[in-house]
Amino acid sequence: MNSLPKFARISAAAGAVAWLLLLPTVTSDSRETEIIHKVVFFGMLVIVPLGLSLVPTENERGGFYRVAVLAQPVAAVPAIASFFFQTGLLAASLSSAWLILSILIALFGLTRFKSRGLYPVAESSIDAGLLYLTVGPGWLVVYRLGIQPFDYGETIILLTVVHFHFAGFAAPIIAGLSGRVLATRNYPCKMFGISVFAIVAAMPLVAAGITFSPWLGFIGALLISVGLLMLAVLTFGWVLPAVTSLPGRVLLVIGALSTCVAMVLACLYAYSLATKILIIDIPTMALTHGLLNAFGFVTCSLLAWTVITLHSRSKSL
Repeated sequence: MNSLPKFARISAAAGAVAWLLLLPTVTSDSRETEIIHKVVFFGMLVIVPLGLSLVPTENERGGFYRVAVLAQPVAAVPAIASFFFQTGLLAASLSSAWLILSILIALFGLTRFKSRGLYPVAESSIDAGLLYLTVGPGWLVVYRLGIQPFDYGETIILLTVVHFHFAGFAAPIIAGLSGRVLATRNYPCKMFGISVFAIVAAMPLVAAGITFSPWLGFIGALLISVGLLMLAVLTFGWVLPAVTSLPGRVLLVIGALSTCVAMVLACLYAYSLATKILIIDIPTMALTHGLLNAFGFVTCSLLAWTVITLHSRSKSL
């Protein structure tokens, strides 16, 4: 049981190598789409296993968690392979392996929540990330099938896939990991509670903004920005002083600063959609906010917590 988080970390490391090998491959005629494809690959190969390695407590390493960790690298292969086929039933069938995996992860999150309840809030935040992940793979199947429901453009569907692998899955988990450390210190509990509420509640609002009204999307962007900015304040004020690992501290700082910049861009983009005033277009958002959020905030933060966890474990031996 104790080897499962280690297996997930090894899977993430192997996934990073596989991702580097995939970088020269071509899956689209569009440069912007090609970049987004590579970000999706990174989410599947690195972010999901890395997040899974940090989630479980000592008594949560069986059941759905065990199956999900062992199945993750297997499910990633056909899902990524689907991008090298024309959109249609075959590509959608291949990508559905990733959807099945995300359902297993969501079931793990659901069993955690049912066994524990709403509190501690940090653990509920982690559960929300595990549950939200299913949205990304669901839209991945739609994307590989080649259909565009609700008249969404192909790029919007693809960016939704990215959003729920990074902001949807990883951001609540990162908040929860911070909360575990905060619980050992004297910290502003209400601020952390508001931060988690804002991060978790913003996800459906952002989705509703795409479907119903851009103003709902703007409210969602403001909400998640408030939540992540408050988390950044908590990180600088209370989490960093509790961390003894220098690499962990540096990575946490990079992650917190990256999310501050990324959220400003997200609000500007959401405002431009709501007011129909062009401030930032989709390609620019993908190359600025998207990359800052994916690699600056999410990747650096998960790496930070991995380093901190391993450092703490080595000190206790």
